Amino acid sequence: MPLLAVLALSGFAVEGPRVRAGSAIEHLEQAPRWAAGDNSFVDSGERGLGGGLEYSIDASVCEMRFLDGASCQAVHSAIAQSLAEWGSGHPSLWFVDVSDSVSPAFPLAAVSQSGQGAEIDFFGSSAEAFPPFRSPLLTGYTIFYERQSGPYRLTNGQISRSHARIESSDVRFNASRCYYIDASLAQANCIHFPSLVLHEVAHAIGIGHPEDRIAMNLDTDNDPSNEIAINCNAPSEGLRPSIRYDGAAVSLGRDVQGPGRWQRGLSWDDVAARDALYPDCGIERLERFSGAWGAFSVSPSGRVGISGNQTSALEAETVSLSDCEAAGGQQCRLVTSFNGCFAYAEGAKGGAGHARSPRSDHARVEAVLACAENGGSDCRVSHTLCAFD
Repeated sequence: MPLLAVLALSGFAVEGPRVRAGSAIEHLEQAPRWAAGDNSFVDSGERGLGGGLEYSIDASVCEMRFLDGASCQAVHSAIAQSLAEWGSGHPSLWFVDVSDSVSPAFPLAAVSQSGQGAEIDFFGSSAEAFPPFRSPLLTGYTIFYERQSGPYRLTNGQISRSHARIESSDVRFNASRCYYIDASLAQANCIHFPSLVLHEVAHAIGIGHPEDRIAMNLDTDNDPSNEIAINCNAPSEGLRPSIRYDGAAVSLGRDVQGPGRWQRGLSWDDVAARDALYPDCGIERLERFSGAWGAFSVSPSGRVGISGNQTSALEAETVSLSDCEAAGGQQCRLVTSFNGCFAYAEGAKGGAGHARSPRSDHARVEAVLACAENGGSDCRVSHTLCAFD
């Protein structure tokens, strides 16, 4: 029976071997991934990258609540586009819809289903049918199944150090949540479906959250927003551990539902993780999103200026101060510019504090603590924003 990995990316992180490796590099080299192959699953039963990764979409996905009234065809198209984003520029990684010929299946007796279905299956699930969704905060859940099969061929033609290959992945979406595809129809507490798919597919091909295992993150330097060069013949060459990660990477474990990341596509960190797992000397270099800047300004009277999605810190600061003045603020001052996310907290009897973090929830907590340290009482977050949304 195959083993499974449940997936609740300084640089990037991969879902490493079941037995933790000693170093971040060993973690990468021994990580499970899809093996290179010669034949498609539908034609021959061979599971792997031969013939593309074949996926099947269960009817339950189309039955989820889409605010924009998306048709089933639109839902299928959104999934196809997110998959295509992960395969962009990569000659060995592409995806084929086999929904008409392979029924999705989920091989866990706990949910009364069996069989492996296609290589990647997509489902919509209620909390009753899928217990992890009893937490309303959980929007997507991906499991991949790995088999200990001995070394196998990588996408660069070399033989893997890992003995574990992925042979199927299952992606579930929380059917109790509301979704939308049209980014112009964003609504609080609802999820931008293409962004969520983009995030979950990262897990389906073996990429992890960078914030979950900080010691296993990899980069070539300490700048999380720039390009990471991956040597197609020696993927771990030049990589070293780094605790910094890009707050706009789609593989980050929080803030995945906003439309900003989907519109920009994969970050440099995302494609580095992909290319380290699936090295190929024919990969086309495409320009990737390299970070966004935001800024926050405030006046003594409490007027604020907010800026996001700017290409430089200076541009974000200028826009933020102008925004504060346009709101009627006098003597506006810049609080900070930032990558990632920002939160500003104010106390009931004076005192304020702010914090920056790749994750908005972390920034909120840290801003309240900073406010209290500055003498504020009953500190509460009054403003939260992320540079990339």
